[in-house]
Amino acid sequence: MKKTWSFFRTKIFYVALAVGLVAFASLVAVYNYRDAKEELNQGQAIDLNQPVDNNLNLDTAVGQNDELDYSKEPVTQIGKISESTTEAKSTEETTEEVTEDVAAEENEDDTAPVSSNSASAAPQLNYNGEQELAWPLIGDVILPFSMETTVYYQTLNAYKCNPGMLIRGNEGANVLSVYEGVVADIYETKEHGTVVEIDLGNGYRATYGQLMNVCVNVGDKVSMEQNIAELGPVSSYYTEEGTHLYFQITKDTEPVNPLTLIK
Repeated sequence: MKKTWSFFRTKIFYVALAVGLVAFASLVAVYNYRDAKEELNQGQAIDLNQPVDNNLNLDTAVGQNDELDYSKEPVTQIGKISESTTEAKSTEETTEEVTEDVAAEENEDDTAPVSSNSASAAPQLNYNGEQELAWPLIGDVILPFSMETTVYYQTLNAYKCNPGMLIRGNEGANVLSVYEGVVADIYETKEHGTVVEIDLGNGYRATYGQLMNVCVNVGDKVSMEQNIAELGPVSSYYTEEGTHLYFQITKDTEPVNPLTLIK
């Protein structure tokens, strides 16, 4: 019995010793691991309060054996972004230039002077021979219209056809437009002195002779019974007939008897 107990006691001693050695080795290993970890953390720690060194060597920052690879994807993406930004800026500048050009053209259109001819509509000449005409001058007819037979001209001492009529009046009397129309021509002749022609429309034209102090211009629109001139002294062709207005109506240049149209 004593031998048996002595045997087990010896075995327990060695087991306890082995366990103790293993535990001691484990503690040493844990201690060494913690020390190594703390040193590693201290080596990698960055002091955020320390100023940045702008002269930091790029090789030192990335490592002596490391190289910058400019062909990597991030650099390519940055290049693409730069190109897109440049294209967008170019497009924006082009759009602004086009907008400015359009605005300039619109401003030019807004500030362009309006022609007086386009501002005022062309007059409607609507005389067709059925409307009654006004008298151009109140007075007696001293030489009537006559295209079928001849009439006697005292000053000329001759017989000939008369494409118009002569209306006696006083020098300086107002001569009126017989209908609305547009002044077509103003000129001088030896026989009828100062002459004004007014276009009435549809081929009809009124001619006034022996005038002075004409108060209309070629192209003027005149209304019915509007003053266009004054009765002037007669030409040498009509000294015996006395002061008068020569008045004529034509349709497509053919003479028409004015008395058939005047009211």
